[in-house]
Amino acid sequence: MRERMDDDDGRLLERIRNGDGESFGILYDRTFRWLLSRVIVPRVGPAAAPDVLSETYRTALDKVPEFEWRGVGLLHWLSSIARRKAQEHLRRSGREARDDAAQGELSELPDPAPTAEAEMIRLESAGLLSVRVGETLASIPPRYAGVLRMRLLEGIPRAECAERIGVTPATFDVVLHRATKAFQKAWDGR
Repeated sequence: MRERMDDDDGRLLERIRNGDGESFGILYDRTFRWLLSRVIVPRVGPAAAPDVLSETYRTALDKVPEFEWRGVGLLHWLSSIARRKAQEHLRRSGREARDDAAQGELSELPDPAPTAEAEMIRLESAGLLSVRVGETLASIPPRYAGVLRMRLLEGIPRAECAERIGVTPATFDVVLHRATKAFQKAWDGR
């Protein structure tokens, strides 16, 4: 076991702890391929891998202040987080599969053509939903609201969104993830 942290890991960790988003982007760029190929995809498959990877880095960002040197580098620390996130995903997906099976009979019911009244209700619901989304976006930090509007509502490519807010695409992914969590929290609180 190594007795002290590599100088490079130590400097990077210190800059991340001081709020340097670019340094977190560097950590992401150095480690995401390895985490995907060695830890995440073999456990959850390629379809779920982006979600698990995103949760891994979100958790790492939240836990950086608590990181303690234990003789292994940042990659090993991220690997342990990724393994836990993959396991959590598998548990959740197992529950969802059971829930889907229980709902199976309902999905086989015929879907009649919508009536004029049903269409009117659908349009009214869509309008109410649009108002609620707008109110929720207004209640979260403006940077997060802007990121969600650009990426999800306007469909602007990830790289262009990152350029517009002046960060790397990897850092943009972290900001987008935080924005979705802030939106979800505000949405659930309404």
